[in-house]
Amino acid sequence: MRAFRPNIIIALIFLLLIGSHTLSHAGTAQAHTAIGDSQRFIESLATKALATLGDNTGTIASREKKLRTILQKEFAMKKIARFVIGIHWRQMNRYQRRKYEHLFSEWILKTYAARLGGYSGETFQVTRASDAGRGDIIVHSRILQTNGSPAIKCNWRVRNFKGQLKIIDVYVEGISMAVTQRSEFAAIIKKNGLKGLMTRIENRLQ
Repeated sequence: MRAFRPNIIIALIFLLLIGSHTLSHAGTAQAHTAIGDSQRFIESLATKALATLGDNTGTIASREKKLRTILQKEFAMKKIARFVIGIHWRQMNRYQRRKYEHLFSEWILKTYAARLGGYSGETFQVTRASDAGRGDIIVHSRILQTNGSPAIKCNWRVRNFKGQLKIIDVYVEGISMAVTQRSEFAAIIKKNGLKGLMTRIENRLQ
């Protein structure tokens, strides 16, 4: 499996995390309209994300602050956090759930917002979109690298939530980022328990 450059992953995650977009034809049941809306949605997000990633006029700190604001406002952090923790959510009491959601949110913000400086001019192309069933649309795209390496294929799973399009997962070369994180957390919990996971996240935040 190809080893991905960190700046590419940051670009992908940034696109994933910046959220939602109002449907231009909300309420329509026509599949071709949903596909077209989803494709335009991803293209719009790419334009915004790459503009921020490539903006060298401000400081890294100012761009990090801007990204954190976007994430806090737009990203459905609690839903993603619950998916990643899987069945272990049921084993957590109210205090543990609140603590985990907070730690997960802060970890995502710190991990990705702090690495904006890794972008070095890669370009993003949407190639097509297709109906994935159950109301979901898969938008296919690729990242063109500046060092001559092969393009990285990435697919975006988009769903309509009450008139808003949101990304629910991203697949890099066929690998689900959400499922990958869920597997990592499951392995930590199996070895060290829920308390061990919390400690691991807290250590990452230091």
